[in-house]
Amino acid sequence: MRTDDAREHVSAGALWAHHLMRQNGLRIALPLVAAVLLLLVSNIAHAAMSFRPATTGYANEIGVSLSYGVKPEKDSWFWGYAPDYIRVINEKWLINVSLAYDKDTEPKEMGRKVTESWTPSVILGYQLNPRVAVGAGLGHGMIDNKDGAGWNSVKLGDDLTGALALAVTIWSKGRQGLALSVSLEHNISDNVASISTDLGYGWGF
Repeated sequence: MRTDDAREHVSAGALWAHHLMRQNGLRIALPLVAAVLLLLVSNIAHAAMSFRPATTGYANEIGVSLSYGVKPEKDSWFWGYAPDYIRVINEKWLINVSLAYDKDTEPKEMGRKVTESWTPSVILGYQLNPRVAVGAGLGHGMIDNKDGAGWNSVKLGDDLTGALALAVTIWSKGRQGLALSVSLEHNISDNVASISTDLGYGWGF
């Protein structure tokens, strides 16, 4: 994954946002524009967070998200998945707890560096309307596996990540819902940032 490829991802995200704004008007225009601007001005780390809006109207949701992202500064990419739980408070505030698995691949002159990790995280979100939510949170690596050397615990403070996220519900029916999200994540420990997108499924109860 080269830097030019990462820029193409950002351009595709901007086009997707434009299409949604034409279809839905000002109801979601402002938060989407804000997210695109954040992407463009960020210094665009390991991404390890999952965030969804409350898609079903129930006070509790459990679900799972699939993610893909890039770290342009290192020309690397990652993918992962995360089971999560959402608690809705006063119909507007969200507490999103997840445990994410990520596999990060960074090209090197003599091959590639591959790191797997498991990261718990908590995001506090706000439901702007029934379909759009924004949030901010923290995650910390728990265990990792570097280049297949085996799983080891991560020292406190060695893999701390902060995130800003925007999520949009794309489908909901009864207790089920699907959402797309984009997040800017900054690994505070390594001072490296990343962009990730997630597709999340939720089931309400």
